[in-house]
Amino acid sequence: MTAKNRIYAGSFEDFGYYEILNNSVGNYFSLAKPFRSSIHNEEFWRIVAIKDIIFFQSFGTIFYLSKDRIGKIPLDFSVLLLMQAGENIFTQAINGPIYRVDTLGLKQIKGSEIFKNTEVKSVVVLNSDTLFLTSTMGIFRFDGNAFTPWKTSIDIQLIKSNPNIAQSQGSKLAIGTILEGVFIFDNKGKLLHHIDSKLIHNNTILSMQFDSIGNLWLGKDKGISYVAFNSPISTYVNEKESFACYSGALSQNKLFLATNQGVYTYSLNPRGEFENQGVIDGTQGQCWFTKQIGNKLYFGLNNGTYSYSNGNLNKVCYISGGYNLERFGIEPSLFIQSTYRNLVTYSYENGSLRVNKIIPTYSSPTRFLQIDFQNYLWLGHTVTGIYRAQISNDLSEIVKIDTIGIKNNLNINTNRIYKIENRIVVPTQKNILRWDDISEQFIPFNEINYQLQGFEKCKAIISLPANHYWFIKDDEWGLFEIRYGEAKLKYRILPQAYNIEMVDGYENIVSLNDSLQIICLDNGFSILNLKMFDRIPIDIHPPIITEVVIWNGEQNVKSHPRLNRNNELTIPWRKNNVSFSFTSKDIIGVKHFYQYMLDGVDREWSEWTPNTSIDYKRLSPGTYRFKVRTLDSKGHITPNATVTIKVLPPLYASWKAIGFYILLGFAITAYTRARYKKKVKKHYEEKRKLELEKINKEKEEKEKIIIKLQNEKLQADIENKNSQLALSTMAIVRKNQLLQDIAQELEGLKNELGYRIPNKYYSKISRLITQDIESDHDWEIFEKLFDQAHQNFFRRLKENYPSLTPSDLRLCAYLRMNLSSKEIAPLLNISIRGVEERRYRLRKRLGLDTNDNLNDFILKF
Repeated sequence: MTAKNRIYAGSFEDFGYYEILNNSVGNYFSLAKPFRSSIHNEEFWRIVAIKDIIFFQSFGTIFYLSKDRIGKIPLDFSVLLLMQAGENIFTQAINGPIYRVDTLGLKQIKGSEIFKNTEVKSVVVLNSDTLFLTSTMGIFRFDGNAFTPWKTSIDIQLIKSNPNIAQSQGSKLAIGTILEGVFIFDNKGKLLHHIDSKLIHNNTILSMQFDSIGNLWLGKDKGISYVAFNSPISTYVNEKESFACYSGALSQNKLFLATNQGVYTYSLNPRGEFENQGVIDGTQGQCWFTKQIGNKLYFGLNNGTYSYSNGNLNKVCYISGGYNLERFGIEPSLFIQSTYRNLVTYSYENGSLRVNKIIPTYSSPTRFLQIDFQNYLWLGHTVTGIYRAQISNDLSEIVKIDTIGIKNNLNINTNRIYKIENRIVVPTQKNILRWDDISEQFIPFNEINYQLQGFEKCKAIISLPANHYWFIKDDEWGLFEIRYGEAKLKYRILPQAYNIEMVDGYENIVSLNDSLQIICLDNGFSILNLKMFDRIPIDIHPPIITEVVIWNGEQNVKSHPRLNRNNELTIPWRKNNVSFSFTSKDIIGVKHFYQYMLDGVDREWSEWTPNTSIDYKRLSPGTYRFKVRTLDSKGHITPNATVTIKVLPPLYASWKAIGFYILLGFAITAYTRARYKKKVKKHYEEKRKLELEKINKEKEEKEKIIIKLQNEKLQADIENKNSQLALSTMAIVRKNQLLQDIAQELEGLKNELGYRIPNKYYSKISRLITQDIESDHDWEIFEKLFDQAHQNFFRRLKENYPSLTPSDLRLCAYLRMNLSSKEIAPLLNISIRGVEERRYRLRKRLGLDTNDNLNDFILKF
């Protein structure tokens, strides 16, 4: 990547660049389009940038980009690869000499003919003025006039290893090989380091690069390795002979380690590295401490305490299990020791420790031992907790011993007891408590807690000279300088960044001298070089957020949106799953660690993690700010890298939708009020309607009663009329019958008496009888009564059947009264047969079919 934020790339028949926008790879722009015809089958596989010029090389062509202008360097032969050395670029003709390359063309270097039929792999500058070339014939030096072989201490081995690539930094030259890893030489050809598959797991080195702090990156046949030459921590772990380390001391350039297997010694080799010299005979077994007092070393072993000097090991005390050996108060010649059983006091006389007293009144295994300013002994029992003991003035017995617990505001079961600035403290992994001598209570050590940047939640505190203290947490260690109540963070170490881990429950870091400290590990030890920390240039870079990915949780379709210039991104609600990826320019240890936090979701920073991405799923609509930070070379927290994410609400929750909802709400409110009013009105109307219906119903009931009464009266009238009609009919019938009987008697008398009854009188009487029988007066009375009883029966018949004769009407009336033909005959003064004939004629005039019943028709009419 260049200053123009471009990544240049080459491929088959093409070369060009990608734009970098907001730490994201943008569009690709080809630079080869004008030269398509001349780069047929060419593959651009080497790109070199020098100053502001970019060179693109294939086997048959070299192009360059200068000030956005593309140029081509003519070649009369094929070249193998471009090689950059300082501000110059070189190439070699295949099986030919070496040339210097610039935009004007190629210029052969005098004397390079010696490389014909060989292959030059790389050219580097050493000591700012001398060129070194690696080839299949070995390493050559070029002073500007001639090429000469460069002699090293391993020439034969180096040539056999097939040198492939070279890099230099300062006075160091690194040669990467195909078969044997990397060789590091000084400018005199002396081998400084040989790094092979024991450390980097693969010996084939294809590329190399020193970083800004002098550490080496290796591109291998399989993977990438990072070699930290300037790491402040050097770790010594032997998997075959691993041991748990508990303490250490440096004496006469030898390192003495207290381990679970005995006391190991290490000596410094000429390269400044420690080499294992084995276990001191007689110390085999558990050793808890190594400490130098005067000119002698003292070891706390399982079977007693020993002194060591000039190769001689002597037992000082037979009490088993020497845990701690501490100076008693301000007396330079008095010491006290905790063991598996008793407390032991020593006096320092004539350059040696001598047992003063084995205190019989205390007999318990004591893992921790501290002495406060009043010379009280603070004892951390291996199992049961913390005790405070008062020792006699002659250090011969325990006068008083108190159990420290709940009554002293110590609400946890712990035996860890430490001192900060001569104050007794206890870590609780929530905060640090200090002993208050007046109240005899443990109280929060807030004046220090507030300055420890999270390390107040430590589990162990290690005191070192010069008011320095290590605060140990599970995932990070912090070195503070504390003076007069002011705490200053000096260094922070993440053990996982260096793949190291202390012995759980026995965490210890020991100061060897002003700059070196030994970190006691569960499988070896590490040397911490504080001066190396100080040499590392402080160039604080925040981490880089390399990518933001969003996706739909249902379909899992991912997209890679670009951030705007303010590192902001707006995403739709349906793609509310977000993944952030990040990295760092700097390397601390063997891996990098990060902390992240998403404002609006996370309440606090995450734990330190080597993961370089984090997913957040199903984010609710709103604005979020993602923050990530890492550590600089001294373990100080870097500034944050941030991205602002705005998750849009769904359409139904957008501002437009909300505005619509407000309007809709007003409309609904207005509609509801109108409907309510309408409903109230309707209610009153329905109530009024019900009342009216009730009134009407009552009225109808009353009318029904009236109608019923009227009907009953009418029925009574009808029945009365019918009765009158029946009486009238019966009277007419009887009258007619009587007249007919009289007529018959008269006719019989006439026939019998003959002329004795004069014809004149006979005819007159017969005529009167006949006139009376056929008189209309009776019929008129009958008709009037019949119409009253049968609702204008005759009028309706006349209207519907105007062809009916009066005789027909009479017959209909009699049929309506359900009289038989026999009963009708006398009323009509005809015979029964005559009645049937009239019935027949009536049927025809009424238009009845033969199947229709005349009586039923008349009764229903």
